[in-house]
Amino acid sequence: MNRLYPWLLSLACLLANSGTLGASQGDKVVSYVYQDNRQLVRLVEDAAALIESRGTAAFPTFATKGSKWFNDQNYLFVYDDQGINVFHPVEPHLQGQDLSALRDMAGKSVVALIMAIARKPEPDANGWVFYQWEGPWHMHSLWKGSYVRKAIAPDGKVYLVGSGLYNIKIEKVFIRDRVDQAAALIQQLGKEAAFEQLRGIASSLHVMDSYIQVTDEEGDVLVDPLFPNLPKKRNIANQLDLIGKNVFQETRAALRDKDATWSSFTQPKPGSGLPEKNLIYTRKVRSGDETFYVGAGYVPASPIWLK
Repeated sequence: MNRLYPWLLSLACLLANSGTLGASQGDKVVSYVYQDNRQLVRLVEDAAALIESRGTAAFPTFATKGSKWFNDQNYLFVYDDQGINVFHPVEPHLQGQDLSALRDMAGKSVVALIMAIARKPEPDANGWVFYQWEGPWHMHSLWKGSYVRKAIAPDGKVYLVGSGLYNIKIEKVFIRDRVDQAAALIQQLGKEAAFEQLRGIASSLHVMDSYIQVTDEEGDVLVDPLFPNLPKKRNIANQLDLIGKNVFQETRAALRDKDATWSSFTQPKPGSGLPEKNLIYTRKVRSGDETFYVGAGYVPASPIWLK
C-alpha cells in the first residue's frame, strides 16, 4: 500500500462524520435537510447491510442496471481497507487496482480519506468525502460529495461502500463538523502546523467551495485558502455586509459566553449582484495563550422546494 500523508494518519479520528454504534438508518438521516442527501445515505446504508450479510456475493446485485443500486442517478463503489477498488460498475477496469494514492483535480487524497473511515472503531462508521471530479460529460471538473459506510462482511473483511452526487447541496451539519474538526486540529497540532494544513485548498476539511477561515480576536485573517499569498494581512473587524451588518463584531459578541455560534450575512450573488444570504458557523478555540475564531460559510439551497 502506498504511504499515506502523516497528517492523514494523525487525523484519522477526526475525518468525516462519526458513525454511531448500533444507530438505526433513521438516526443517520435525521441530520440532513435535503431529500436527495437522505436518499443517498439510505442507499449506501442498505448496500452496507447487504455486504454485512452476504459479503462479496452482494456485488453482482449492485451491478444490475436499472436497479436502485445502478441507474442514471446512482451507482455504488466499494474499496477494501487497503485502498484496493473491489467494485465499480461504471469503470470495472479499476477493480483490483490499488488506488490509495488517488487524488482529485485539486490534489486531495480522496481514497485515503475513504480509508480513514475504516480505521474508526465503530463497525458501522460512516463519513462524507468532498472532492472535484471529472463531470459526466468530461468537459470540466465538478464538485462531488460521497457518503461512505464501513461494512464488515461475514468473513471479517472490512469494506468501504459509497455513492456520490455531483454539486451536492451543502448541509449545515457538513459545515459544523468540519469547523469543529479544524478547531480540534489547532488544539492538537498547535497553530503553525494546523494553519499550514488549513491553508491548502486540498484540505479534507473544506466542503466544496466553503473553505475554513481563521481570524484572531482583532479580526486579522490568519487562514484564507482562497487568498493564500496576499502581501498584506486582511482585517475584517469593520467590514459590513450588503445590508450594513458587521458580522465579525456580532460573532465576537456571541462567542463571549459560548464556544460556537451560527450567524448570517448578505452579499451580492455572483453573476447577478442580487442579495444572497449566507450562513456561517464559527467556533472559538484557544491555542496556548491565544484565541482564534474558526469558521466557514455557505449559501443554503433555495427555494425551499429544493429540499
